[in-house]
This record gives sequence, C-alpha cells and structure tokens, in this order.
Amino acid sequence: MGRRAIGFAVLAALAVVGAVVLAAVRAEDGRKAEPWGSGEYTNIYPADYVGPGRCAECHAKRYGQWRGNLHRAMNQLVGPEAVIGDFDGARLQLGEGSVRFERAAGEYFMTFGRAGEPPRRYRVTRTIGVRYLQEYVGVDVEVANGTEVRLPFGWWVRGGGWFHQQYFDSWYGRESEVDPFEVDDTPWDSRCAWCHNTYPFELRARRSEQQMLGQGTEQYFAFASVQPADTRLPVDSFISVGISCESCHLGGREHAINDDEIRFVPSAPALRKRADAPDLAGGRGNSVLVNTICAQCHSTPADRFPNGGVTRNSSEALDMAAGACMTAIKCTDCHDPHVVGPGATAADQTAHLSACARCHDALAPDHSKHAAASASCLDCHMPKTVQGVGDVVRSHRISTPIDRSMLAANAPNACNLCHLDRSLSWTLQAIEDRWGTHIEPGPGWSLDDPLGERWLRSDVRGYRIAAAAAYARSSGGPAALPTLVDLLDHPVAYDRMWIRFAIEDIVVRQLLYSARANVATIGK
Repeated sequence: MGRRAIGFAVLAALAVVGAVVLAAVRAEDGRKAEPWGSGEYTNIYPADYVGPGRCAECHAKRYGQWRGNLHRAMNQLVGPEAVIGDFDGARLQLGEGSVRFERAAGEYFMTFGRAGEPPRRYRVTRTIGVRYLQEYVGVDVEVANGTEVRLPFGWWVRGGGWFHQQYFDSWYGRESEVDPFEVDDTPWDSRCAWCHNTYPFELRARRSEQQMLGQGTEQYFAFASVQPADTRLPVDSFISVGISCESCHLGGREHAINDDEIRFVPSAPALRKRADAPDLAGGRGNSVLVNTICAQCHSTPADRFPNGGVTRNSSEALDMAAGACMTAIKCTDCHDPHVVGPGATAADQTAHLSACARCHDALAPDHSKHAAASASCLDCHMPKTVQGVGDVVRSHRISTPIDRSMLAANAPNACNLCHLDRSLSWTLQAIEDRWGTHIEPGPGWSLDDPLGERWLRSDVRGYRIAAAAAYARSSGGPAALPTLVDLLDHPVAYDRMWIRFAIEDIVVRQLLYSARANVATIGK
C-alpha cells in the first residue's frame, strides 16, 4: 500500500474512532445517538442534548451542586438511595382493607387488599419528590408490559408516615367519597413526567401546539408545520431522569462541542417565533425569558384567591407573571436553581430584600413603619397564603398588602395575617395613620370582627388554611385552639391535615416557651 493510501486509511480510521467516541458521548445517560442534522445551530432536538455528565467536564462545581439538589430528585428510578418511604413490611389499615409496603429481591411493592377481593400488587418503578413528600410510580405485576401509573399512597415527611393522596393533594373531596384502594389508570408519563424530567424542547413545543402545555417559553414558538403530538412523554426520550442542566439551558451540543455560547432561546430553522412574543434577547439578564423558563414547570393549575393569586404551590411562575414586578425581577434574583433544598440561599432573606431594594432603595430603610426585623418587604407584599407540602409558604404574586379585591371578599390580607385579633377598621385606620393612604370601605366589607377568627370559620379552604398557619406562627395561637380543634371534624382529609399541623405547631411552641421559662426560673 502506498504512503498516500496509508495516510488516507489512517485518517479514515481516526474518523471512525472519533465518530464512535462522539456517539458514545451523546449516548450517555442511556440516550440514543443521533446525527446532528442540518449543520445549522439548533438546541431543541434529541441530538442537541449532551446530558449532565458532559456538562460536569467543565462545570464540576455546578454539577456537584446539582447532584445534591431537589431538582435532580424530582423523579428517580427506584432503589435504596432514592426511596425514603418505609418498605420494610409497613402496613396501613383502612376500614376492611389494608395496604402493605414491602421489599423483596431488591424490588419494592405496594399490595392492596380488601375483604372479599383478591389482592392487587404493584411493583414500584420510580419515585417523585424526596424532601417533603415522596410519591411512587408503579406497574401491576399481573399485567405483562403494564403501564406505569401514579400509585395512590405517598410517604409524607411532615405527616410522619404513609398517607393516601387525599391527605396531601387538594383535588380530592369528602373522605366518604374517596375510594383509597382505587388506582388511577392514567399513564404516569402523560402528566407527571412533563415537569419532573429533562427531555428535548421539541417535544414540549409540539405538545404546546395542541394546547396541552404552554405556560413556559414554548408558548412563544411554533413549528412551520404542525405534527401530531402524543399526550404521553416517551421515557426513552429522557435526557436525564429528573431535572438536569438542559431543562433550563436547552440542548448544549454546540456549547460543548464548538464552545458556542449557551442560548436560552429555543433555536431551529423549523421553529418560528410567534408574532405576539415578547423580546427574549439578553439571556440571563432578561427577566421575562428567565421566568418563562421556570414557568415550564412552576405553573400547575390551582384554585385562586379573589386577586388572582394561587392558593397552592408549584404555580409560582403564574403568580410572578401576574404581579407588579414581573418585568423587574427574575426568579433567579432570589433562587439559585443549582442549589435547591437544604442549604439553599432561598432560606436567606438577604437576596430577596436586595432584589426589592434594587428598584425601591429609597423605601427600604423605614417604609414598613414597623420595628426593626419585625416585618420585611416580603411579609407585606408576599404574605404566606400558599399551601405548600406541609407548610404555608409565600405568595409570589407581588402586590399591595391591602388589595381591594381581597378586602371586598373578606379574604386574608397581609396586615391581618399578623394582626389576627384586629378588625379591618383598625387596619384601614393604621394604613392611613402610618402611610397617609385612605381606603374607602366598600359594601359587604367585614369591618368590625377580628379577622383571624372570621377566616378560620370561613367556608373557603384557602382562607381557613392561611389563617390556621398564621395562628401557628403567632404568639396568640393558643387562643385559636378551641376553634382549630372543632375543625378537626372537617369532612375533607386534606383540610384536616392543615388544621392538625397548626395545632401541633401551637402546642410545640407553648411547650418550648414553658420549658424555657422553667429553665430561666431554675437559673434564678
């Protein structure tokens, strides 16, 4: 063989090796290697995604943070490191039936048994969540190639054990109307998977065209030609199980291979920006773009307060988009998406208050008119009214603490969530005395009753739960105990659990207060 022929042979061999290595890189995390396509910049197709392992090669610190945060664990394949529930033979008795949670040969099972019926056994395949609540996905062991479904029992950390969904999910009605042994046969990958995993943006955009998604960045784009999109998300399309880098950064192939800058805006020749789309230029500096990226998942349906604010969590992006600061503040001003969970900076109010002061620096020192550290911007403009997973958390709908739509409906307002024993008349006078703002009462406003007690007795779930949590935080909580105890008879299990949590918090607070007082007395 001539020298030139040998050279061509070597080059050909190197090309094959290079192709094999590149294919292996793209196939990491169990994904299929695919050709790059047209050669134009794209970041939405399966071949555009490289997976978190590739990102780790240059971003080791961020990768390490991601490995320990809650985004990664939003969905996991079942296994000892993923499961937090008690599967060591735990048993939950419910009337004439029971549920067993057990392990066998390295696998996890839920078995449902009811008198007079054969037991049904499900093999657990995946977990959903890890810190506050863990739910489970599984398949019926009697069905070959069965469909993965969301199982009806979860391990609730705040509750302290196994609970049926009606106890931690607000979409259920009266307990007497719920069959705890019924397993919803809706495929798990037609609902949960769309927000709990990472997959090519192309799938999200195509599903959005059929009005099945559409709260995130996908709402601003459409393909030149519409193709049918399945409601189910194929699991073999996952870039990673759980939420990883490219859920937010989009496909990183061009960045990883060619060192091009990451584009947060979906890009492909076949993708068209809608005529009514806002300006998405500026990458990380564009609040609309950043917030819609978060909105891909943080925009689940929820009941609303009269001002439009949501009553339950996982809808934070919808609240932000409707609030007064939607174009001025980004989710990432307060929350680092790489550090979600224990140790997250979201627990530190410094970042939050700095974000407020960026536009309202002149108001920051004394605008609250409260004693130092007794109230902040967040307490008044983002009060705790949203049902989380065991705690009532802050609303992300940034607005005035005295919203007329809330007052007209006798709904919780930020002022009286602290001053529970005060009437609305007192609050309106305080607003005028301290800030010089006169608010003329409207017809039907409840002016003279202490609002805390009124909210606890309300027929509206969101009012009751927000008030119960406020009493649990308040030094006046013991005064509400008789009313709270009465509410333990509520026919909806979800509502009873929130009342139970409030009672527990008040009693524990009192016990700690008494213990400290005793210690102080002994010391004297």
